[in-house]
Amino acid sequence: MTEFLRVALFLVAAVNPAAVASAPPPGMRLSRQVIVGGFAFAAIALGLAAILSSRILSGLGVEPETFRVAAGVVLMVGGGLAVWNGGSPHRGPWEGRGAALFPLGMPLLVTPGALAASISYGADHGAVRTVLGALIALTVAVGLLAGAAGRYRPVLDGVARVTGGLLIAIGVGLVVDGVRAI
Repeated sequence: MTEFLRVALFLVAAVNPAAVASAPPPGMRLSRQVIVGGFAFAAIALGLAAILSSRILSGLGVEPETFRVAAGVVLMVGGGLAVWNGGSPHRGPWEGRGAALFPLGMPLLVTPGALAASISYGADHGAVRTVLGALIALTVAVGLLAGAAGRYRPVLDGVARVTGGLLIAIGVGLVVDGVRAI
């Protein structure tokens, strides 16, 4: 597997498209404006995290290897929550255009794991690969959100849990890789 495909797969796991698609309450269809707005917000947030990753780490006084360990822990926690909760609906408000920013943009598309992964992979593998990988992850998530629209909840729940397990494995790999590099 190429490095780009690995980064894209890791970001897809960090976003967890099945969990995003099952988040709106049953029977609710989000407007195209909300979905596009959430996608745009998330693309900008994750893209800036990747592009500014070196500056962010420098500002924090953290080496990329050390941040890789921290990002791995964040991914493991996010994966554990996905395994535990599956594709459970977000309990916050979903009314109006503001739903594009919250809850769709953040925390559903810009998860803590996706943000940490964007910074870590941006520093380690370059912004271009990371931004493209994030765009793939976000496209899969909003495509599934628009297509599933409250259907297939049990399937989405199961896929979200399996993706959480994959995210735990990815997080462990990042921690081990970061510790070796330190």
